[in-house]
Amino acid sequence: MTNENSTYLVGLSKADMTAFIKGVGMMGYGQFHNIVQEVATPLMARAAWIDKDGHPFVWVHLEQAFVTIALKEELLKRLRASHPDWPLSERHVLVTAQHTHAAPGRYSHHPLYNFTIKDLQTRVFEKVASSMVEAIEGAHQNRAAARLSWGEVIIADKERVAFNRSMAPYLKNPEAKNIALEEKHLAVDRRMVGLKIESLTGSLVGFINWFGVHGTSISSYNQRIHHDNKGVAADLFEKAHPGCVAMFVQCSAGDVSPNFRWDKKVKRMVGEYDDQYESAAYNGQIQFREAEKIEATQSVRGGLHTHQSYFDMGSPAHGLGFFRGTLEGPGVAPVVGDLLGMIGKMVNMAHLVRHPEDRPFYDLHGKKNILLDHRRGTLLGLSVRAFYKMPRMPDPTVESIRATAVKGAMNTLPWVPQVIPLQVIQLGNLLLLTIPGEITTVAAVRLKAACVKAVAALGIDEVLITTYANGYMGYVTTPEEYDIQAYEGGHTVYGRNTLGLLIHCFETLWAQLRAGTERESLTPPFHFPPDELARRSV
Repeated sequence: MTNENSTYLVGLSKADMTAFIKGVGMMGYGQFHNIVQEVATPLMARAAWIDKDGHPFVWVHLEQAFVTIALKEELLKRLRASHPDWPLSERHVLVTAQHTHAAPGRYSHHPLYNFTIKDLQTRVFEKVASSMVEAIEGAHQNRAAARLSWGEVIIADKERVAFNRSMAPYLKNPEAKNIALEEKHLAVDRRMVGLKIESLTGSLVGFINWFGVHGTSISSYNQRIHHDNKGVAADLFEKAHPGCVAMFVQCSAGDVSPNFRWDKKVKRMVGEYDDQYESAAYNGQIQFREAEKIEATQSVRGGLHTHQSYFDMGSPAHGLGFFRGTLEGPGVAPVVGDLLGMIGKMVNMAHLVRHPEDRPFYDLHGKKNILLDHRRGTLLGLSVRAFYKMPRMPDPTVESIRATAVKGAMNTLPWVPQVIPLQVIQLGNLLLLTIPGEITTVAAVRLKAACVKAVAALGIDEVLITTYANGYMGYVTTPEEYDIQAYEGGHTVYGRNTLGLLIHCFETLWAQLRAGTERESLTPPFHFPPDELARRSV
């Protein structure tokens, strides 16, 4: 006999979202040479529609670098127009990305993420939006009674699948006291969780996998659209299980890389092979094989509840570490970085002398050498107006900023999100905690611990952190990691206590879970003036 409490109405589908437009910049590395010229693999939008007692939850997973608030808003706008009878609001819909760095960018309304890829590309935006709708419509059409269950596997140390790329900050955490500097493979979460969706006859129709590792097997020296290691794993899983839609999603990938060898020839960290496409296949095959080992030993049972709110995270700023990049994705040249660092310190000190009332802002960002102040819209102290007077610049990034400023296309602040979406989904005894950014290994441990404590009385058996969700906020580090100001700390844009602030914001949603209330956000997301947005769109 079927247990009604463990039966859900579920449909899955996918749609091709490959926006092949030659010359479009790829999102992730911030390098002008990283543009689209060919297609190595198609990109997919995968969707799952889960319904329990008339309460829907729709999840769209994209083979993209990250999600923007604008994309989710456009998706909801189109769904409401074409399907007004569907009871979907923001809290019912989750949009995530698997974080490949080899997909077309230019789909953000916030200008910072378009500087190195030149403006908002409306054709990329359109392709992604229409593919999301197509995938959801297919999932809705395919709905049928199903059971959900999950299990886990701990990936053996010998498997070269994930490595901590930022060991100096990681080792500052008290949680890392038993890890040595050379044990990069142990300084990550090697746990993989898999959620299986099966028809009542036992057929596997869907699979959702959680494991954190960056989509950077493919380097910035690439001009081919590619779904990277997560896409390889999903493709292999679907081929091994015909009729199944597989979503390989991210969790604590902030400081986790698939690359573990320093290649002197190319001067960056690389994977198993010198050929980056072979390395992506190698890493994806490991994830696929480990996913195949998962035995779903625990059933999902109970009701479905969704909550989302927008939260103001304060004044964002980028530090020197952000501009330096990482060993797998280098930023500015070291000598340029040193020069920027010296100028940044002088500019910040001079500003504080003239404006001592800004001391709280600098205290908020702690040891960060601020180069990009989104509160004032300045780069190294230069305002937008200063760029009006500049001639064409030889540096492509500075020239991109100058050209955008001259068009009057970046007058409205901030240039990155200040108000972000946070969402929790209670699927029976399973809780999904979503973050619009990249969280480091130890920061995720602390966030999960806070959540488990807060929802202890709700019968939750598993809390799964899901990242790159509904928007993009940069990184989330621990305070100890932040103080080192490596790339991850420099890209933790809301300051040293970002993790604590994030937990504080989530407490609002956890309280809604405990109270059994479901309400929409009281803080609306930020929108740019349409005329300004049009001036930086092509």
